[in-house]
Amino acid sequence: MKTITTMKNIFLLLFFTTLMFACDDKDKDPSPELSAQVAGNYKVTKLTVDGVDQPLETAKATIIVQLEKFSSEVVTGKMKVKIDGVSEPDEDLGTLNLKSVGSTGVDIYEGTQKVGNIKSNKLSIFVELDGSEIEMLADKQ
Repeated sequence: MKTITTMKNIFLLLFFTTLMFACDDKDKDPSPELSAQVAGNYKVTKLTVDGVDQPLETAKATIIVQLEKFSSEVVTGKMKVKIDGVSEPDEDLGTLNLKSVGSTGVDIYEGTQKVGNIKSNKLSIFVELDGSEIEMLADKQ
């Protein structure tokens, strides 16, 4: 009789232990994919070419960078530009790879070259184009 009671206690302990660990996994929210975290429209607030600020207001220019989810760690990008209310042809930025860098946000790569970073809904892009160094800062809309 004592053996049956001991076995029941062991089975109850195993049952509750299993139940406790099974519930713990279901309560955790899976972290969102990197592409889902960064996808969206970003309005450029500052444009610098070769270290010189280019006043967007003076040219009545609006630059929007659109990032769309392609896969869990890849987005596609487009840049839409309006100058004095007139839309320019969209610039295809191609596929961009994402890499989480912890507290410093998410780095953006074109191939193996780092071209930007997103942290707290702020996008920084830095590229070299036709011999000029271009930096853009943008806020998520």
